[in-house]
Amino acid sequence: MSIVRPIDFIVTHNLELRPAGLDPRDFSLLVAGFPNTRVLLLDPALPADQQEARLKAFLHEKARSPVVLAAMDPQTRGAVTLKLLLEKFQLNPELLTVVDLQAALENPDPKTRTLKALDLVRLAAVRVSRAVPLGSQEVPVSRRVLVWGDSYPALKAAGDLADLGYPVILATPHAPLSPLTPSAPQPQSPPEPLAALLQHIQDHPLLRPVTAAALLGFEGVTGNFTIRLCTPVGPLKEQVGAVILAPELEIAEAPERYGLPLHPRILSQTRLEQVLASPKEAAAMLDPQTEQVVVALMVGLAGASYPPALRRALSAASRLLNRSNCQVYLLVGDAKVAEPGLEKFLRQNQDAGLVLCKLSQLPEVTLKEDRPHLTFFDPVMRESLELAADLVVYEEAYRAASGNAELARLLRLQPAPLGFLQGDNVHNLPVATCRRGIYVVGPARAVMDLEEGLAEADAAVLAVQSLLGPGVASAPLGRAQVDRGRCVLCLTCYRLCPHGAIVYDSRADIKELACQGCGVCASECPNDAIQIRNCTDDQIRAHIRTLNPQLAPRLVAFMCRNSAWEAYQAALKLKHAALPLGFTAIKMPCAGKIDMDYLIRAFTHGIAGVLVLTCHPDNCKSHKANDHARWRVAQAQALLAEAGIDPQRLLYKSLAANTPQDLLDAVAQLRAYL
Repeated sequence: MSIVRPIDFIVTHNLELRPAGLDPRDFSLLVAGFPNTRVLLLDPALPADQQEARLKAFLHEKARSPVVLAAMDPQTRGAVTLKLLLEKFQLNPELLTVVDLQAALENPDPKTRTLKALDLVRLAAVRVSRAVPLGSQEVPVSRRVLVWGDSYPALKAAGDLADLGYPVILATPHAPLSPLTPSAPQPQSPPEPLAALLQHIQDHPLLRPVTAAALLGFEGVTGNFTIRLCTPVGPLKEQVGAVILAPELEIAEAPERYGLPLHPRILSQTRLEQVLASPKEAAAMLDPQTEQVVVALMVGLAGASYPPALRRALSAASRLLNRSNCQVYLLVGDAKVAEPGLEKFLRQNQDAGLVLCKLSQLPEVTLKEDRPHLTFFDPVMRESLELAADLVVYEEAYRAASGNAELARLLRLQPAPLGFLQGDNVHNLPVATCRRGIYVVGPARAVMDLEEGLAEADAAVLAVQSLLGPGVASAPLGRAQVDRGRCVLCLTCYRLCPHGAIVYDSRADIKELACQGCGVCASECPNDAIQIRNCTDDQIRAHIRTLNPQLAPRLVAFMCRNSAWEAYQAALKLKHAALPLGFTAIKMPCAGKIDMDYLIRAFTHGIAGVLVLTCHPDNCKSHKANDHARWRVAQAQALLAEAGIDPQRLLYKSLAANTPQDLLDAVAQLRAYL
């Protein structure tokens, strides 16, 4: 037994344990046989004041021992107990661990059920007995904020922060400010609320607009970034506490996507909107004396489209249908309607006479008698059709700002598809990036409608306010430790830190306000000079040493807490899920913390099979941490093969947090092989 300090066990018992085949009193007596342990049986159905009284009599008054709370579904059934421990008794969260006994109760045999329950609480006790409480520290931060971009979400975030008393630098490469409403006709005049926002930006004393700017440098860490801007009036160097990125989208005509010939009656969406805005041009192209004018609108036929493009096409169609002689066809391919009210708008146009054709390929456009003709296969009619049109209108391409790639490089952000600034992340969190204090909003993140972009601006403002507060930020104290005697300043940690949390003087220095405790640095450090408190090498090794060989076959799964661990928790609640008796889940702060030494050591202690479960590719909160884990598995498999151990006993899988069945399938795959 490797419990190195006194542990307080709390076993909650109500009506669920005994019917499930685990007598709480007998189980508590067995737990009390562990060294350095005390046990409290607590009914979670008791009123909060009675639970408080029992806890007060049980817990040490001065020196708080680590606590293991064992229950069936402890986060729900033990919610009151957990709240009392953390809030009323101010137990440090690092000294509290919960054990869900559901993993034991699935076993049909009473003896093995008890053995499994004891194994679960023993492993939790071994690890938490080596935990240390983390303190907190106040870190001085700059209250100045850089908002980069001139989209409406950028302007709203800048204005709201200035209203809250934060000095704001609103910088953009454009001159003058040129925000756009993605789904509105182009060119556009801002409606009254947005025009008022523009004026507010110009007049606010705490807001400094810097147009025609270029970002030349970006250094420092969360709360104290140093930016260097090139402006028309000279260089500008400032310290900012946080950054909000919301550069405006670019809308390009790009007729080459559709392979269209040049012709005055083949128009871009913007050109059509200009025609409709000019009575003279509209009369020339849509001659009211003509019996019928046929207009073909094309959306989503040259690749994936976006809801704003479809809304603009439908707005134009609505205006055209109001003309008595216009017949309008909408030819769509991969056009998205995931925007509030868009499907309803489409139906309204159809009721007004719009003809909708869903096509699987791009129509062929030719010129006959100075008029465009479209040839396409109609999947409904199941034949090729030809449409003689008076006007052919193609959608424009919505693109991320062209400077985003350079921004991502300077700010050390995770590259994102299609030139945007936020890649996928395991919980699909908007606004957040892999670097704390840098937020991505609206058109910097994706093509979206204005309402959604403004909502994200609100979320970014709240995040900045929570981080910077009155000029000091709260950060953990001692979570990441650098052994300066072992550090040789190889800069491996600096290069690989996905959160930009490491700086250096004569040795590496981890800034805990920026650190997210992923552990990539600790596992990649060639000299083992870095440890992550409460997920140290000693704790993981002790966890592996304590595994009970009676529970066979012994399987271990190292799980990223952001994906696989959540899938595991969900799997425990599936009625049909029966994990093997010898299966043990080890929660890791991130897949990047799964050291190759842990994998090899597991086999030296008689483990039959090991799973490494990570986030999906390009879906990791810590950027490439899942790739680091995959590389280590490959290296460990090569070493196992050299040692005569079948490398297929070590299995790597990626899965999402909401896929418990994928986890069960991975366990079944490994078990079947063994």
